[in-house]
Amino acid sequence: MENCSKKPRLGLTPKGQFKQEAADHETSREAVVDDATLPVTNMAIVIDKTMYDCSLCYRPLRPPVLKCRAGHGACGSCSENQSRKCHLCADGAEYEHIHWLDSYVMGAKVPCPNEPFGCRTLVPYCLVDDHLLECQHAPCYCPEPGCTFPGSPLMLYDHLKVHHDWLVTSIAFDKKLDLEIDEAERRRLLATENGEHLFLLVITERVGGGCEVRLVRVCGKDAGPWGYWYKVWTNAPMDPWYRDKKPILMLEDRVRSCAVPSEEAAMEVGSRYLSVQLPDMHPRGGFALRVRITMYQLQTADGASAPAYPVSAGAD
Repeated sequence: MENCSKKPRLGLTPKGQFKQEAADHETSREAVVDDATLPVTNMAIVIDKTMYDCSLCYRPLRPPVLKCRAGHGACGSCSENQSRKCHLCADGAEYEHIHWLDSYVMGAKVPCPNEPFGCRTLVPYCLVDDHLLECQHAPCYCPEPGCTFPGSPLMLYDHLKVHHDWLVTSIAFDKKLDLEIDEAERRRLLATENGEHLFLLVITERVGGGCEVRLVRVCGKDAGPWGYWYKVWTNAPMDPWYRDKKPILMLEDRVRSCAVPSEEAAMEVGSRYLSVQLPDMHPRGGFALRVRITMYQLQTADGASAPAYPVSAGAD
């Protein structure tokens, strides 16, 4: 008896699903298998990245991906600027959209360049620049002259404390911190207990006397679901009008961020400052300062925007 059965064959449906076809002498059937149910196997491949680069802009190919008959690839947007004619071919061959290359290009993923600083995201090679604009693991940099150390806030915290002997004070969110600022002190690094959140208190001299107090967050990227609000206050010099009461100088504001913990960077981000008059405020010529930092949610779980500042920020 002749066996008319044939081996099952795999194909692709127009929707990109796998189609398995099996037939014998009595029946024939087709089964559509959703590709989401098929096992996905990742493997590392060493390949020349220029194969994924556009021949026009020399940047990573972005879908829709086009090729001429000689195999020169181009981004769809770049080809439009060339009237869809290949500039590398002497006869100006036309580009053609190769649909399967779109998924091929999007499937080529690389580690985020910020992987050494904590990012574990695999990004399509053509979207690395887009990812870096939003990556929450962008590095911070050491402000010391001649030092080019890059790192996460925690790495920078250890670096400044160990290698440059910076004065670091521990701070907890929503807790008042009492500081004694000496007359010659110009900066103070504030860090949460685990070093994950880093803040810089900057004290700069004012023309005509006194100083300005600023507070900024040290991080590579000022974005994400969390915001920070701070309050700094101190006693002002005694004034006869206040009799036996001590007037208070106070500032409340949103915490700005900078990637370099320095006086210049703190001023560039446009943070507000507390103006302090130094004479007769402290036995050693400095002053006592109180700081409280509050972390609050900028975005709720459903994606809605939260208030721009914590409601309880003004309470002592």
